[in-house]
Amino acid sequence: MTATPTPSPSSTRTTAIIVVVIAFIAGLFAGIAGDRFYLIRAHRLFPSRRAGAFAERRIAQRLDHELNLTDQQQAQVQKILETHRGHIDTIMTGVRPQIRKELDAMNADIEKILTPDQRAQFAKMRMRMPRRGGPGGPPPAP
Repeated sequence: MTATPTPSPSSTRTTAIIVVVIAFIAGLFAGIAGDRFYLIRAHRLFPSRRAGAFAERRIAQRLDHELNLTDQQQAQVQKILETHRGHIDTIMTGVRPQIRKELDAMNADIEKILTPDQRAQFAKMRMRMPRRGGPGGPPPAP
């Protein structure tokens, strides 16, 4: 009868450490990937005002995590963020059309120096550019 060799305590410990390290690294990568997926998906689903509320929650969570806010402080921070988000949205509503106009002028200037083939490719690229507050699409006609 042959006896099966028993693993030495040091090899068992080494194997356990390797398994724990691999599990930790896998969990780290899964967490990073999940966070990125969540951020990208939230931005696609809520591209405008809801993105502001999403950013608000992220700011509040980060402040709470890093500063260990009390419940009262959390409520006050949330109220402050909501108030200022409204002001920022009001400002951006007035500025956004000016930015869009400047971007359209920039694109028109770029088109002037392109060959016809490049212009067609550039038009496709512009169609994929996301617009704030709505899905990507071609720029409006001048």
